Amino acid sequence: MVHIDSIELFLAINLFVIGLSHFIRPKMWVDFFLALTAKRHVGNLINALLHFGFGSLIFAFHFVWTWPKVLVTVYALLIMGKGILYLLYPEIGLKSISRVTQKNAQKFKWVGVLMTVFSISIFYNILK
Repeated sequence: MVHIDSIELFLAINLFVIGLSHFIRPKMWVDFFLALTAKRHVGNLINALLHFGFGSLIFAFHFVWTWPKVLVTVYALLIMGKGILYLLYPEIGLKSISRVTQKNAQKFKWVGVLMTVFSISIFYNILK
């Protein structure tokens, strides 16, 4: 069985690197979402499977309902739910990814900050 701290560490590492990437290279993320949008249903499927796969992996090994560890479980449920929504209702996923434009690239920086802060809080809770 995977230890709870292991899956939290997995999430913290991923959120930290991806969060920094969002902050430092927001235009790269815009390009990624523009490519997904251009692929239409295939792009939505890629996006949905990334969310569902990542969320279900975390949730499968982190079924914890005590504070503050519950935040990891809730995060997993939310991104898993997003993946399910986009898989079952692709028009919602397509609408979501098509909102990304070069003009709103700076929004990725804010998402990056949130991801990085969340990852640091997970690291802190693992170490204490």
